[in-house]
Amino acid sequence: MRMYLKIFNKRIVSHFAFLVLTVWIIACTPTGNSGSGDVLVRVYDKYLYASDLEGIIPPGASTRDSLTVVRTFVRNWVDRELIVKKARENLPEDLKDFSDRIEQYRNSLIIFEYEKMLVRQELDTNISFEAMQEYYQWNKRNFILKEDIMNLQYLMLHADSPAISKFRQFIKSDVPEEKDSLALYSSKYAESFNIMEELWLDMEEVSDILPLESYSFSQFKANRRYLELRDSVYIYMIYVRDYKPADSVSPMQFVENEIQKIILNRRKNDLIKNMRQTVLQDAIEHNQVEIY
Repeated sequence: MRMYLKIFNKRIVSHFAFLVLTVWIIACTPTGNSGSGDVLVRVYDKYLYASDLEGIIPPGASTRDSLTVVRTFVRNWVDRELIVKKARENLPEDLKDFSDRIEQYRNSLIIFEYEKMLVRQELDTNISFEAMQEYYQWNKRNFILKEDIMNLQYLMLHADSPAISKFRQFIKSDVPEEKDSLALYSSKYAESFNIMEELWLDMEEVSDILPLESYSFSQFKANRRYLELRDSVYIYMIYVRDYKPADSVSPMQFVENEIQKIILNRRKNDLIKNMRQTVLQDAIEHNQVEIY
């Protein structure tokens, strides 16, 4: 107990209150609703009760950690109450009147919650491919790449795989039947693969999944599109289908998520704007608003 008493300032927490607090922490048993139970601290005419600490200790916390959490909470509470008391005594009355600001803040919260509920209930979140494509076509210049990106397919095979020659043939092919064979062979033999034609990655993302340290637009233009790399265990087959250098227009597939967010945000703003206009028009029609 002497060790624990050193943690708390004796002028703030009595021996008995601290004993109750310690037992409460170790037992982890809440004492009831806020403002009830044993008094832990008093600051002027304000009281902190054991029940006010309910829920502040993370589940599974050790006794030492629990004491640290409670000590910090109590000290912060004491500091706040003392400063509030000091401010009330020294501020002039006109600076202590927050009624207007409180009302404005309350109204802002009410409006925010209503608009959030309206969006949740009425916002159309289904975005068609045609809608994204239309937005992309009208706003291409807003999607300029900041770095080079590649559209590639890749396979990671064990070095002793029986299908290596077939993979070399299929991964570079545009023949539909051989594309189907590539998918079948990949699911059967490849350790890891991606054969989606829509996959666009920047060089850093490529390096995270493949041992390819560099690749340039000049290599792509020189038709060096098939790359084969090896390590002690695997063979990596990479086919670069397309390449977009920095400062060019991003392909739509690379910015689909961004376009979806933009369209959703537009719909959200339009929904709220229309709601506000409807509310105003309805109030005017029912003589609830008069502009003098």
